[in-house]
Amino acid sequence: MSRRNLVVVRAGDSSLHPHWLAGDSGRNWDLAVSYFGDDPDLYKIEDVTRIDGKGPKWQGLHDVFIKHPEFLARYDYILLPDDDLMASKDDLNRLFDICKAHGLEIGHPTLTWNSYYAHLITLRNAGTRLRYTNFVEVMAPCLTKALLNKTLGYFAGTLSGWGLEQAWAKFAGPMKMALIDEVAVRHTRPVGGPNYKALRDKNISPWDELRGLCRTLGIDEQPIIETYGAILANGRHIERAHNERAFDFRMLAGWLLALKETLPVNRRALARRMAGYTYKALKQMPDRVIDYG
Repeated sequence: MSRRNLVVVRAGDSSLHPHWLAGDSGRNWDLAVSYFGDDPDLYKIEDVTRIDGKGPKWQGLHDVFIKHPEFLARYDYILLPDDDLMASKDDLNRLFDICKAHGLEIGHPTLTWNSYYAHLITLRNAGTRLRYTNFVEVMAPCLTKALLNKTLGYFAGTLSGWGLEQAWAKFAGPMKMALIDEVAVRHTRPVGGPNYKALRDKNISPWDELRGLCRTLGIDEQPIIETYGAILANGRHIERAHNERAFDFRMLAGWLLALKETLPVNRRALARRMAGYTYKALKQMPDRVIDYG
């Protein structure tokens, strides 16, 4: 049976994607490695496609899909992960299966509690299987080919990727975007990297890229992060609109255990994030992306 899912990773010399292939079990996804290094032989293995191309992640991915339109024709879901994520073959299999089972336009694995992270919402929540949101990371989005087609044009104009999540949310619609707690991957490097160095070298701020893309999309330049509902660990569906404060504190309870497992360098920041989340939940204040600057 042909695989209906594709993983396209922008990979450097220390990419972790070989770990994703380890083990004898089957996979429901093909792998294309978009390599931006200089080794002529690296990652050239059976049943993996290597594509050479320089540049930052999103502009490089734009070029991949322009040059390989068969990717958008052949596959149902396409995952675009960073190369510093530790995951297993089964993790990625389940990610694709869950996206399909729930009819998602875009899903994103959550991050393990010992990961480097930027947004509290992206950490694995112990109380839920998945959470319907209007925000996912640009770290490892899993998109339908239809959504990728609709938003691919925005890739070419961004170095940071900031704001792409707003484009995905706008075109996906409510209850079609989710953070998937059943699949958690570990982000192994501090947030940032080569893309941010390229931004600094060009004297460009990722916040400027975010605001600029929001203007293009016709949405608030200080977008709000919202969670609309969730599927609990016992399989029950709940919606935030039914009792917003109770919903928010249920989510908070699912992150409390993270304080024990988070990296020491993150522990104080995580406690501050939880305190801020608690205050906003009590006051029912909006959680804006800009608050994480």
